[in-house]
Amino acid sequence: MRRQNLFLILLAFISAGVYLALSASRGAVGFPLDDAWIHQVYARNLGTRGEFAFFAGQPSAGSTAPLWTIFLAVGYFLRIDFHAWTYVVVAMLMGASVILAGRVGERIFATRNSQIENHFLVPSPKSQTWLFAFSLSLFTLLEWHLSWSAVSGMEIPLFVFLSLLLLERFYARERAWLLGIIGALLTLTRPEGAVLAGIVAASVIARRIEATTKQSPTVPRGLLRFARNDVMFFGFGFAFLLAPYLLFNLAVSGNIFPNTFFAKNAEYQIIIERVPFVIRYLQLLFIPFIGAQTLLIPAMLFAVFHFVKRRNFFGLIPLAWILLLPALYALRLPVAYQHGRYEMPIIPFIVMYGIGGMFLLFERVKNFVFRATYALAPAATLIAFWFIGANAYATDVAIIDCEMVQTARWVAQNVPRDARVAAHDIGALGYYYDKPFIDLAGLVSPEVIPFIRDENRLREYLFSRSTQYAIFFPDWYPALDSDPRFARVFQTDCAVTRREGGTNMVVYKIVLTGK
Repeated sequence: MRRQNLFLILLAFISAGVYLALSASRGAVGFPLDDAWIHQVYARNLGTRGEFAFFAGQPSAGSTAPLWTIFLAVGYFLRIDFHAWTYVVVAMLMGASVILAGRVGERIFATRNSQIENHFLVPSPKSQTWLFAFSLSLFTLLEWHLSWSAVSGMEIPLFVFLSLLLLERFYARERAWLLGIIGALLTLTRPEGAVLAGIVAASVIARRIEATTKQSPTVPRGLLRFARNDVMFFGFGFAFLLAPYLLFNLAVSGNIFPNTFFAKNAEYQIIIERVPFVIRYLQLLFIPFIGAQTLLIPAMLFAVFHFVKRRNFFGLIPLAWILLLPALYALRLPVAYQHGRYEMPIIPFIVMYGIGGMFLLFERVKNFVFRATYALAPAATLIAFWFIGANAYATDVAIIDCEMVQTARWVAQNVPRDARVAAHDIGALGYYYDKPFIDLAGLVSPEVIPFIRDENRLREYLFSRSTQYAIFFPDWYPALDSDPRFARVFQTDCAVTRREGGTNMVVYKIVLTGK
């Protein structure tokens, strides 16, 4: 088992290394989205100044992933190159996550001695149990979305790791207060982690009721007291870690949620208004299935059917998460850009049901041709998409490096330090341009959120603040781009962006003469 785990961790580093090497071979080493640079700015200020702030000296509630900021800040505190630290941390998290995925799968599907008695589905020998767990881990490791996320600089690998850890500890019958602490850490990584924590809390109560009713045909009077104690212990562990962060947000911004929570919702409100919820939901639910896991859908449904048939409702906890996470984003942030990064955390659980269902089918169907075909087809597709993901990663990094990083460096060298600047994409700019500026996306300038998509009000706001430079993609604010008072003084010449159907970023000098 130790050799297997070491092999998976080594493979995680190799996978990350190949993705990074391909990107470097095209002349770009960095991150595939601007939000990763936002995390680096927060982490640098925390690690070097002891401040949770985007602009030095100005505490900010703009980050939705404070725990990830702390992880990154350690590298700055130790004065380790931020690229190297970030890549090593996420590769370790990816390796740990795939190991946990195998363990969770074993507890749900393949272990005769599971502590959830009489709910195992694959009465298989030890060797087959090992093969199931290893197959699940390997598939998860090579799934292209997760491979992309492992070198993205984002909090996705940490969120996946804590999601798996929370369920693994639940199935291992861990104490309620410790489950609450893990749930809090998950929520500090992404706010939607609170939903999975809530699912687990409800399952703790259900397990207490099931265990008690098995011992006696009538419900004892103390049952509610025991269940109440479980809730109290879980809630204590959850609140113990989460409360300081909520109080910090409340003190800084007047809300317990980070600014991003409101800014993103306002920015995409038009989609919520125009597209029916069902359509939004199905679009977001479909995104995580793009890849080899599409071929696992029949097996996944077969596994769910068996859980329902045997009334193993604890085995359906991951399914609830698979269905609920896209629903949350369909309600609040119905966008699937960046390969559906918000939905990526459910992929290990999709794979879990798919691989588990495949082993169930193989127990029923002994035909060699069917078994060989259904095993090899997803494997071949998995490898093909892993290479596709590597190419997508290299392209994404090249775009961010050419558009955001190049622009940020130009601004740092050419814009007067006393100038008032506004920008929509603030990550790389905040890293290379160390002066405060206006954030048109509202993450660190929450005052713009009420009119975030109203170009006329944004323009008046910029004029009222005597803004001298504005930085954005022309197709994001077409009315501002066509306004003669916004004069282009710099534009990137990134062919890769145009080849992918995008426009090049522009720096505008705002000239108010003749207003």
